[in-house]
Amino acid sequence: MMPSASFPQVISHSDLDAVCGQYDGFILDLWGVLIDGYDAFPGAQNWLMRRVNEGKPVWFLSNASRDAASMMDHLIELGIGREQFAGITTSGQLAIDAINQEPELAHGGIYLTGPGEGQSNWPEHIRSRFVTDIQQASLILGVGSFPQEELALRQAPLKAFTHLPFLCANPDRTVVSGGLPYYAAGKLADYFTSLGGSVRWYGKPDPYAFFCAQRELATLGATKLLFVGDSLVTDVPGAVSANIDCLWLASTGIHREALAVAFNELPEQQRLEHFLADYSIRPQYAAAGLV
Repeated sequence: MMPSASFPQVISHSDLDAVCGQYDGFILDLWGVLIDGYDAFPGAQNWLMRRVNEGKPVWFLSNASRDAASMMDHLIELGIGREQFAGITTSGQLAIDAINQEPELAHGGIYLTGPGEGQSNWPEHIRSRFVTDIQQASLILGVGSFPQEELALRQAPLKAFTHLPFLCANPDRTVVSGGLPYYAAGKLADYFTSLGGSVRWYGKPDPYAFFCAQRELATLGATKLLFVGDSLVTDVPGAVSANIDCLWLASTGIHREALAVAFNELPEQQRLEHFLADYSIRPQYAAAGLV
């Protein structure tokens, strides 16, 4: 992999498949790469089918706080066929596994920082512990996303409970869903940390999340991997830390508005250079989007 501070190789739509041809397996983020939460991007679906036809497995890696099975069901609802991907790892599933496996997390009330809709299919023995009053909690669980105007409301209960462990099952700070910006659990986790609290993070950019996907793809014979993501905050640093080549999509996800470009349109070189100057960890490749 080229040094993380180097400027990425910019890939045009017509050259994207040639670059992908250098790899035998792929790890994909979801939001901003394949979906916007409500719809799948047609070009990305076509990209998936080309990988299927090549016999190259794709594993999804998402900071969604849903369990893996329900996230898989949601993708199928959006028209992404089960044959188009090998499997999925979510931040929510990693948090579920931790709660199940770590004795200190096995008992007491669990206070959710977010709306909680994505936890409707979490295991019953965990859901039965959910409480709406943080005073009844033994741990705090950061989940989901919420309108930005709700930030102060969701921060307020945390102030007096920094002695509790905070499990962040969605490390994203902001997300774009249906074209609208939302804050995510990572925003609240950062606030909790600023108050002196301790946070356990599940998902990107933690290299462990990437290792989970890497391990699954290795069982399918794929060892030369390319990660595809849209966030220079969670996706790119995580892939670089895990020593996995990274393709950053500039114009279909979270940074599109800041770059002031149309959907799936490649930014001008000068604008791209100016934007990336604020990020010390950079991908190997940059493209507009999957086509």
